[in-house]
Amino acid sequence: MKLALLAVGWACWGALHSLLISPGWMRLVSARLPRLCPWYRLAYNGLAVLTLLPLLLFKNSLAGESLLSWSGPLAAFRFALLGAAVWLFWAGAREYDLKVVGGLAQLRSGCSFAGSPYAEELRTSGILARVRHPWYGGALLLLWTRTGAFDSAELVTSLVLSLYVLIGVRLEERKLVHVHGDAYRAYQRGTPMLFPVPWRAKGAR
Repeated sequence: MKLALLAVGWACWGALHSLLISPGWMRLVSARLPRLCPWYRLAYNGLAVLTLLPLLLFKNSLAGESLLSWSGPLAAFRFALLGAAVWLFWAGAREYDLKVVGGLAQLRSGCSFAGSPYAEELRTSGILARVRHPWYGGALLLLWTRTGAFDSAELVTSLVLSLYVLIGVRLEERKLVHVHGDAYRAYQRGTPMLFPVPWRAKGAR
């Protein structure tokens, strides 16, 4: 019962934050509460962290016997994947405007779309020439390599949040097609979504 409650909690957490970042909701905030608009992205990020903490505490309270583990030769593979996750986050951070993603840039410049993080021009430089969503790919790897052993609570957490990431990246794709149109559709055809292909030439179409 407690594991089911944990799964529902993670699902509600993901659904809430997907709703609050949806274009329709953000347009409504921009129209109805224009003074809140510059603070929206910052508040959204803060809410994500605050609502995450009780779920993590609940998950930790359900710690039990290990069901799966990265043991023996698999331990080296785990650290290789964990290194790949760190690299994807680092490479993505070099290309994204972190002040916009974090919500600090909007405090100075204002906004008309509740702090939308989307740039007017489609960026395909650096890691973005090899993979469209390095942070989503990194998140998936991190969910399965963040610990060396998985009990029931850890497995439920990784399974539900992996589903959330996969749904989230699809929703993100729809938003980016809406913002960038045919330019993004061409980008989709030539660039992997989550993980770069090592043998593929950079920027190949």
